[in-house]
Amino acid sequence: MSHKILLTGGTGFVGSALREYCKEKIQLVPVSLRTVAPEDIDFTDCGSIFHLAGKAHQMTPIDDEIYFQVNHELTINLAKAAKKAGVNHFIFISTIKVFGENLTRKIFNETTECLPDDAYGESKRKAEIALQEMEDATFKVAIIRPPLVYGPGVKGNLINLLNLIDKNLPLPFGGINNKRSMVYLGNLIALMLHVQKNKSSGIFLAGDQEPISTSYLISTLQEGVGGKKNLIKLPGIFRKIIKFLKPQLYYRLFDSLIIENKQTNKVLNFHPPYTTAYGLVEMAKWYKQYNNE
Repeated sequence: MSHKILLTGGTGFVGSALREYCKEKIQLVPVSLRTVAPEDIDFTDCGSIFHLAGKAHQMTPIDDEIYFQVNHELTINLAKAAKKAGVNHFIFISTIKVFGENLTRKIFNETTECLPDDAYGESKRKAEIALQEMEDATFKVAIIRPPLVYGPGVKGNLINLLNLIDKNLPLPFGGINNKRSMVYLGNLIALMLHVQKNKSSGIFLAGDQEPISTSYLISTLQEGVGGKKNLIKLPGIFRKIIKFLKPQLYYRLFDSLIIENKQTNKVLNFHPPYTTAYGLVEMAKWYKQYNNE
């Protein structure tokens, strides 16, 4: 009976939360691909693998080759070793970056053409294709593409945003009526476990029930960290300056990015269990506690 679930990337943001959630529920066995080669892993009694390990997208430039070595080659070596050992379900956490950031495309679904435009997105897409080519009756592959993941333990841009909000100053993010899809950590973990339990295969998009605006995101976090909603609207000329000087920042703050994942939820018979408001409050609560330690 295959009952063990192998986990790579167990010390990362999502992996740590998954381990905590599964502690007394299922047998999750973390493996570090930094210290063990895929062919040396003990796959005895292992039925599924959650493959979270990878080189995350970074704002500071790194050699493109590193993305391909870690996100593509290492993933395929792991999958080959697992398949050879008789593991029958491989769950790969990919990214919506496989779609690319073509600013004319605002809505993405499970069938949207992938046009990755950086090494991170390309390396993940290359791994997806190779994994699907390996799939057969005895080796099922599930690919989950999350958008921006938020929740307790978050890092990167969202921590910077929380630090800014914590200063309790008026912020120039009022009146932004865009729609951006995100996924709360609890919703992503629920989706991953649902896919694993049902041995589902295919391409699935993670996401909360509804996209939200930048203004809603920031005002909810302002309340969550104990301040008050304090947003001012930026005059149009300043938006144009940001668009000219920092197009990527402008895109993240003012543009829309909608993940239309109704098909994923319908096919899997899955409903994200948490609201975005709940997730944002949980993240703000964690931030306050983390800052007071």
